[in-house]
Amino acid sequence: MENRCLTRTVIKPTFIQYKVNDNIGSGLISRVILNQGLEFYLSTDYTGTTQVSNSELKYKNFFEINYCISGQSIVYLENKKESINIKEGDLVFHTNDDLSLSECFIMEMKNYNGFIISLCNDEIKKFFFPECVEEMLETWEKSMKAIFKGKSYFKVKAPPSIEWSIRELLRYNYDFKDAISLLLCQSKLIEIISKSVSYGISKRKEINLNKADIDEIYKAKDILMNNIESPPSIKELSRICNINPYKLKKGFKELFNNTPYGYLREVRLHKGRYLLENTEMNLSEIANIVGYNNPSKFSEAFKIQFNITPSEYREVNKSI
Repeated sequence: MENRCLTRTVIKPTFIQYKVNDNIGSGLISRVILNQGLEFYLSTDYTGTTQVSNSELKYKNFFEINYCISGQSIVYLENKKESINIKEGDLVFHTNDDLSLSECFIMEMKNYNGFIISLCNDEIKKFFFPECVEEMLETWEKSMKAIFKGKSYFKVKAPPSIEWSIRELLRYNYDFKDAISLLLCQSKLIEIISKSVSYGISKRKEINLNKADIDEIYKAKDILMNNIESPPSIKELSRICNINPYKLKKGFKELFNNTPYGYLREVRLHKGRYLLENTEMNLSEIANIVGYNNPSKFSEAFKIQFNITPSEYREVNKSI
């Protein structure tokens, strides 16, 4: 696939960048190699159509986690007559475990920016203690079956905790100069994998909501996201979205694995962490922007969420 679709433009021990060949489309793909079997890919402004046979893929038994940052991707499985429509905010799990070697993937990308973790199931055992390999592999395989339920993919909306962890990972300079920065990046990637698998399993339970309910709950989520300083009450939010409070709270738990205000708290604290890293604003200003009138309350919530105070977090991240 690489020779036919991509041209290497940057080659380093831990980082390879490819340009999409002109006959395929346009864009860049970056491959970050953190260890044998532990790597991820980043698509940047990828537009074009690619057709790849399962027999051409590097891994014959892989598990993939795909997060769409922006743009759109449609993946067709030719033999199974299935298609996966991936849009901004989607978290997609995919495997070729039960697909024939003749299966053909047709990928249509439009201004696609995406983050992909590709794991070879045969390499997974290297992450476990030798004494526990058999037991842990059995648990891992059960987890995969719980996510896929006999299909080759499963799609959900990514929760804020996973979105922010991915965005943190993308801040790194992958031309690692020392062991500490490499270890930090490795640990962040493993964190994303474990969070994603855990979330995928939790979301595989049946959701007893109709499409109209789901649409209104997503509307409620957007309202909270856009009003983090002074959000509406649950009663007011229910009235705006024309859904009763019980169903709103139940739907939030099923769709986002959190309560409405628990979800809002996560968004506030992740935004606060972003501002600590990327601005010179003082703690009071940041607390106010993310909806905390009292900076000490913000600090207390931040410490509970991230196990570090805002001041300590800012100091640590100055050196990264």
